[in-house]
Amino acid sequence: MAEEVNYGRVDDTISAIEGGWKFTDNVAENFDAHVRKSIPLYEEVQRMVVDMSEWFVRDGSTIYDIGSSTGETILHLHNKHIAKQNVRYIGIDNSKGMVKQAQEKITAKNVKFLHKDVLKITFDEADLVISLFTMHFLSAAERLQMLQKAYRCLRDGGALIMAEKVLAEEGRINDLWTELYWDFKKRQGLKDDQILQKARSLRGILRPFTITENLKQLRMIGFKNIDIFFKWYNFAGILAIKIPNSEDTKIKPV
Repeated sequence: MAEEVNYGRVDDTISAIEGGWKFTDNVAENFDAHVRKSIPLYEEVQRMVVDMSEWFVRDGSTIYDIGSSTGETILHLHNKHIAKQNVRYIGIDNSKGMVKQAQEKITAKNVKFLHKDVLKITFDEADLVISLFTMHFLSAAERLQMLQKAYRCLRDGGALIMAEKVLAEEGRINDLWTELYWDFKKRQGLKDDQILQKARSLRGILRPFTITENLKQLRMIGFKNIDIFFKWYNFAGILAIKIPNSEDTKIKPV
């Protein structure tokens, strides 16, 4: 007889098993509410991304959102740049439920949401690539491959904007950030057992880097203009701009 799988609550409407966090249909349906309880200053990060996009989005631009979830970021970007001509927005997510939610949220003709593995698709030339709270779910090799795809598809002067959970440079500080993060979750109304169950469900699933490791990887693939635009305990946002190099005069297949 198969052993029964025990699900635990990570929110009032979402359950997950230990080491088995997945963006299922149930998670997708309740994601917009849950993410605001789980990610500090979520609305502010969205606002910052949209504000920064003004320097990179112009008539004819293509924007990719990697790990687009329910389409929240693309919705804000579309509203911001609605007066520009021939702008394309492409959201990519490997959760069918997330893509369904996104397609219902925004139906504009210049917006497309793809239910795809980002590592298996070819990117067109783009002016802006966004990845918010996605790369920390990738292995080190997958993260490198995804960043290389982003760099190669960007036009000169284009940008990558990423945000994710990060590790502290020192272990003792990492413990401090973790406890303060859990305090934040409690202030959002999550219960102690829900916070603990979420941490258990992410075992082996969430694989964050330190900021130093993130910056090193970005420089290794070719980005030279890089800065931190957001830092809250164990969360950070990074802006990386592609500066022309002699070896990058032609876009390579990705």
